[in-house]
Amino acid sequence: MRLVLPLAAALLPAVALASDALVPELEQRLARSGVEAVNAYLSAQGAPAMATLNSKTAACELPAVSLAIRLSRSRNARAVQAHGESLRAASGRCAGFILALIAPAEVTRYCASVASWGPAQTARELRRRIGDIDADEQLRSSRRGQACRAAYVYELHNTRVVVKGATPDGRRPGK
Repeated sequence: MRLVLPLAAALLPAVALASDALVPELEQRLARSGVEAVNAYLSAQGAPAMATLNSKTAACELPAVSLAIRLSRSRNARAVQAHGESLRAASGRCAGFILALIAPAEVTRYCASVASWGPAQTARELRRRIGDIDADEQLRSSRRGQACRAAYVYELHNTRVVVKGATPDGRRPGK
């Protein structure tokens, strides 16, 4: 046990440094080799590398968000899915930044719920995001902001989060 703690303490800064260096390293790889090569590299590094990038993206670290958007434009379906999930998570915190970087056709891809959310959390989060757009004059008045809001409203009313109301006679539907 005495050896484990000093070893862990010595390795922790190296892990943090590696994590901090990931985005700049991937940016360099992207400039040299392109999107497909970077996604292949991330896949070859295993889950920790992709998870680190996705964590930084979901936390709205702007360089990671920008990189994830570019890497999501790939033929690699797994990478597209992973980057998409982290960008959907980030869109609740830095929607303006994401909407400024994506193409209009990509709005509905990123203005959506995260697959890991349950129905109640999805409904709460979609309502919160709609409220955030409504409260932000720039987002509310921009075409992309309006498209994002419409995507959230559509998902809220037409997907797994739809809450069935009572029928006019007061019974629950299907009863």
